[in-house]
Amino acid sequence: MTDVHIAVLLAGCTSNGMSNVYLMSLQYKAPSTSIPTLPGEVDPAIAHAVHNISRAANETTLQVRVGYMGICVGQDEFSFICSNHADALARLTRAGKKTITLANTSTEVTPDPLNLIMIAEEFRQKIVFDGLLYVTIVISFVGFSLLASFPGWHEERNDDDSEVEVKPFPSRPVSHMASFSLSVAFMFGFVSVLWQHINSSATASMTETLTYGAVSGHVGPAAMALGWISVGLVGVAALGLLLMIMSISLLRQLVDDE
Repeated sequence: MTDVHIAVLLAGCTSNGMSNVYLMSLQYKAPSTSIPTLPGEVDPAIAHAVHNISRAANETTLQVRVGYMGICVGQDEFSFICSNHADALARLTRAGKKTITLANTSTEVTPDPLNLIMIAEEFRQKIVFDGLLYVTIVISFVGFSLLASFPGWHEERNDDDSEVEVKPFPSRPVSHMASFSLSVAFMFGFVSVLWQHINSSATASMTETLTYGAVSGHVGPAAMALGWISVGLVGVAALGLLLMIMSISLLRQLVDDE
């Protein structure tokens, strides 16, 4: 189950049906007459210029979602076009240019005036790293395969010739190997998901700040939930196996003392 969660997380934004599984989304805000003044701002002209460029897009509602291996672009919450090639999405977006007339002057505007697709691609190429998740999948698969080899319940006859159900203790080397595998998988998974969460949140906040509020950034809830649930399940399995090993060791020690 854990590997399935991680696989879905990695496949986010690779197809239209996976557009809800994304690390971060960027979306143009509705044009506002008031531009917020940020602490430490020296020259407000840049903020006005950015907002003017955003308004020129005729109140675009373009939203860009980025995953580990793909990017999705859409004008609403339900219709997205996804691809793992940012150039293809950029060409489709440029094809949606409109011509507006302001003060008897015709101007051609694009639905993505601040290049959110480019920002999403830079985030995916330079900040997102999925290598640790692949390592987590492989090591956790090894650990759970070793757990599946543990002996199960079976019937045996005791001294009075009656049938009883018994379950032998698992092999000590196999138990330690499974515990080691799941513990390593938990550490790799925890680092990867924490890295994913911090980077997505920081990039979304920084993009919103650098565009002076013209763009809103959000962290993908489904991707974060999948990541943390997967790590939590691996952690629970590793902890449970460690407690089992300690309990069996203590029980054997008590039997030997008798």
